[in-house]
Amino acid sequence: MRRPLIALCAAAVVATACTATPKAETATTLGQAAACDSSLSQQEVLAFKAPKAKKPYKISLMEVSLAGYYYQANVYGAEQAAKDAGVTLTTTAGQGYASPALQVSQVDSVLARDPDAIVLFPSDINGSVPVVDKAKARQVPVVVLGTQLASKDTAASVIQDDYTLGKIGADQLAQAVPQGGPGILIAGPGNATWSLKRVAGFQDELKAKYPNLKVVAAPTQPVDPAQGLKDFTNAAQANPGIKWVYSVYYYQLLPESIPAQFKGIPFITTGYEPTAIKSLQNNSLTATASVQNVKIGYLAVARAVSVLNGDKPPATTCLPAPTLGKGDIGSPTADADLYPDGYTVSASH
Repeated sequence: MRRPLIALCAAAVVATACTATPKAETATTLGQAAACDSSLSQQEVLAFKAPKAKKPYKISLMEVSLAGYYYQANVYGAEQAAKDAGVTLTTTAGQGYASPALQVSQVDSVLARDPDAIVLFPSDINGSVPVVDKAKARQVPVVVLGTQLASKDTAASVIQDDYTLGKIGADQLAQAVPQGGPGILIAGPGNATWSLKRVAGFQDELKAKYPNLKVVAAPTQPVDPAQGLKDFTNAAQANPGIKWVYSVYYYQLLPESIPAQFKGIPFITTGYEPTAIKSLQNNSLTATASVQNVKIGYLAVARAVSVLNGDKPPATTCLPAPTLGKGDIGSPTADADLYPDGYTVSASH
């Protein structure tokens, strides 16, 4: 049986914690793309194979949650990389969603198992830094998965850039609504780095390229479809002439749930998984962008193996965010985001 598909707190993504925006994240940094030492094409992502391990390494994956398709797919990808490389992988996750404090506590148990490396999905850009500090004290390298971490002591990072994802959403919207018009931005958690960066990228792209697209409301909410629908309904009642919707994450507002009078207007979001496929098929969702559900976990473990082999992978590897529509269902790029039916995530806590 699959775990529940609705994420408790974070977006699929590239996604980071629903914790307070760290002090280091100023308006300037929120409005900047990530600094990438390596930017892979989608073809390179699909073709990438983990290196063979020189020894039977033990790698520990620390995920923030397993309560969501994105995180489950991360683990699936990580397990496939471990299998291809010939290493042992152990997964630790929070019950629900791991706070920074929980991750800092969890790493003690992880280190007690004497791993050769840790792959970490940070709960918070600053709050999870002590995880790296503790691992460094034991000379255990840490590879970061999914989102940025404010530490100079990581061995490597594999991420997608949320600011760029927001810009991609704006470009998709402009294609879907060439005539322009007013719309609603479902902005996600108002205190989470991932959502703030996507909003910044989206709004900056509109301002720079598409001034005919006007945001008339940008309500914030946790990753809760019911709250997203409430916020949308309130905003739409105040702005009945809206022509489009952009949501920073698929589960912020389920496309099928919007009131009947707004069905059929372009709806753009981020994230590709089985329920999003259904939304594309029934035309309630216009387009989305991949957050590399599976491949991001695969590459992170592969980078850890490279580090243990004595190689020096790029400090920050950024993955592409290919756009996906109804016509892309079943394509190699789209299918790469999915784990097989019947796959079950298992983890120690």
